[in-house]
Amino acid sequence: MLDLTPAGGLVPTDGPVDWTQLDKLPYCRTVEWSGPDRGIVEAVGAHPGIRFLYWSEAAGDLDLRATRLGTVRLEGAALGSVRLPSSIDTVLLRRPPANLRVEAPDDGARLELRLFQYGPDVVIPSGLHRTPKVWLWVGGAVSAGVLTPLSGLAQLTLTFDAGPGAITDLSDLRQHHGLHTLQLDDAYGLEPDVLPDLPQLRQLVLNGTRRSTATALRRRYRPGPVELSVNGAKSEAWLAAYLDNPFRDWVEDSRAFGEAACKAYLRAWRAVEAIDPEAPDAPAAGERALRTLVADLNTIDARYGLIDTLYRDQVGDVFLALAERLRIPEALANRWFDNDRRF
Repeated sequence: MLDLTPAGGLVPTDGPVDWTQLDKLPYCRTVEWSGPDRGIVEAVGAHPGIRFLYWSEAAGDLDLRATRLGTVRLEGAALGSVRLPSSIDTVLLRRPPANLRVEAPDDGARLELRLFQYGPDVVIPSGLHRTPKVWLWVGGAVSAGVLTPLSGLAQLTLTFDAGPGAITDLSDLRQHHGLHTLQLDDAYGLEPDVLPDLPQLRQLVLNGTRRSTATALRRRYRPGPVELSVNGAKSEAWLAAYLDNPFRDWVEDSRAFGEAACKAYLRAWRAVEAIDPEAPDAPAAGERALRTLVADLNTIDARYGLIDTLYRDQVGDVFLALAERLRIPEALANRWFDNDRRF
């Protein structure tokens, strides 16, 4: 793996890049890059062994067809379009612009789409309507209607990053006649009697739900053709204490670890809420609050060693959400986060 983000420190933020240095790394499979192209696409294309490209702050129109990438992760508010290679099997898009255009082989019929979109308006990028496998990571609520463009949908995972974890317009799932696998993560707002009958459904997985919901669905699907799996059913008392905490499910790995992370978030949230964005000292106070959160999580990870890549990305999203409330530019917040974190 080669980290070429500003935090990685291997490439200056401007000026020419000597991509011939990649020739010294014949076994490199993963590249992380940040910012404008500056030759990264051509360099990856010249090294077919590179199979994973993680690109933050990407912008403009990207043509990746000359690469042999299997997985690409893109993040950038200024992205215009993406043309994918025939080798692609997984596309991860973090907060893509609503008008993003994607050109994929067979309109995405052979790839998996992972879309991380936390705002109120979730849009499936054009050019991916035949994608069969979709992981949609959203905020506290989403309409099943956003999935309408996906004519080939067969496997769907919905992950909620905040409470209540509610899905509206659930009846719209009936239009996906090939949907056979449905996974719902932290869907605490799911009403079991509203979930429609889906003729082709064979597997329903609930990771994080109300105990009352789990009980009702067990009764509904037993016996029957649908295999139901429930993990992390929560009591009403637990939900009252933790529903609005983004680190709530970390307790599944370790109660002490999860509770410590939840408390760190609460301290940061209270500090951010106490800051007046218009006050002269707001920038300094905001920076202090954000960096204290990362310092607290560094300490927690040093003790428990449980912040993995998925949790790291989750922390990054929380960090950026708090920064947005403070009107701190995303690029600056990203630099603070990457410079301070030890996980």
